Amino acid sequence: MKRYETDHELGKLPPQAIDVEQAVLGALMLEAEAYESIKGIVQAQSFYKDEHRIIFEIIQSLSSEGKPVDLLIVTQELKDKNLLEEVGGPLYITKLTNHVASAAHSEHHARIIAEKYFQREIIRKSSEILKLAYQDEDVDVLGRVWREYGNSLEDIFTVANTGSLMSAVLKDTVREIEADCTKSNKSETPGIPTGLSSLDNNTGGWRPGNLIILAARPGIGKTSFALFFAVEAARAGYWVNLFSLEMNKEDLARIIISAKTGIYRSNIRDGYLKPEDWLNINSAIAELEKLPIIFRDSSGLNVQQIQSAIRKNRKNGMCDFALVDYLQLVKSSQPKAIRELEVSEISRTLKTTGLNENIPILALSQLNRSAENEVPRLSHLRESGAIEQDADIVCFLHKSKEKPANYIQFLISKHRRGRLGYVDVFSNDEMTRFSENQHEFTGVAPDYNPNHTIEPENEPF
Repeated sequence: MKRYETDHELGKLPPQAIDVEQAVLGALMLEAEAYESIKGIVQAQSFYKDEHRIIFEIIQSLSSEGKPVDLLIVTQELKDKNLLEEVGGPLYITKLTNHVASAAHSEHHARIIAEKYFQREIIRKSSEILKLAYQDEDVDVLGRVWREYGNSLEDIFTVANTGSLMSAVLKDTVREIEADCTKSNKSETPGIPTGLSSLDNNTGGWRPGNLIILAARPGIGKTSFALFFAVEAARAGYWVNLFSLEMNKEDLARIIISAKTGIYRSNIRDGYLKPEDWLNINSAIAELEKLPIIFRDSSGLNVQQIQSAIRKNRKNGMCDFALVDYLQLVKSSQPKAIRELEVSEISRTLKTTGLNENIPILALSQLNRSAENEVPRLSHLRESGAIEQDADIVCFLHKSKEKPANYIQFLISKHRRGRLGYVDVFSNDEMTRFSENQHEFTGVAPDYNPNHTIEPENEPF
């Protein structure tokens, strides 16, 4: 093994999967169709052992020329090129085919090889950048090399996709429909429950792959709603990742405790608590601490860091739903002269992350000042029309001066999979609890009539 010698010098073995490499090569010589299943996922350089790299190059060459591939042909080809002894002789080639029973898992095994190669390349390229930094290289050069290496690493995992047959798509679609029907028959929400029954009936809950935007002017309750949705999802057993760029995790926890106990959040914040309040808080914490919620608070997060955290937690089975508070505070991976281009990159990255990880992502967003005294519209989304384009659902929070103080209209103004409309929502005094029942909280006018129309095109669900 000639590559990655620096890792041996550090006393560490580079990431590798020798058994998996043997299994893939053996499968390629056992079944003719195996090569098509892994083509585009791995290349010769993806293999850790030099011997395996040589054997794969022979198989790749034979396949590209339309020639058959099996144990005897590969062995003869290696012999003709004077490479047979270099890879371990006929005995080792035979051992490869004995290493696997079939090619059924070749694609999965190929992805493992690609992953190990990706990890090795990160180590190698990082080492090269470290050497440049220690050599006091100019920062502009370091930045350029960093970006070039980043792009080349992304290319490693770009997997060729020739598309899906109609029969396969229909099979997967019917499977999803059946799963939705099973949940509906049990009176369960097909997606992640929102906590608002009218909203669940319209959207089916927060659905995998969707980017949901929740937008409002400051002070309307965006963060409180996000926490409400997070807790409702966690109570249903879903892992929630909450990224806060505006408030620290302790302040968010205070709001959640306030919602659970009914104690004013200002009293919890300022320490105005009675002994009975502490009893309520301790009781609430005993329940809340079991909720599968992960907090990440940082004012300097960029969209790549959010994406990386989601991927890592998703891989570990600890991310079913992600919330970002809020979109305009997220940084782009590379600063741009025009802020709208940065916001476009951020919204597009969040959308693709949701699709790739098969989870819903809810991002809070601010509105322009022009929405101050108006019913929010899509054109009010701040800084970028790309937010509207990328989002599957766009929701707005609206408070009317003509309605009770604790009334909030939850509007859906864009929905790729359902109807537009609104839900009447009511809150307690400090907007820590929400309900569709106008009588659940005090202070609601008894003669209030919810059967109203804000916009001709918007109707209640």
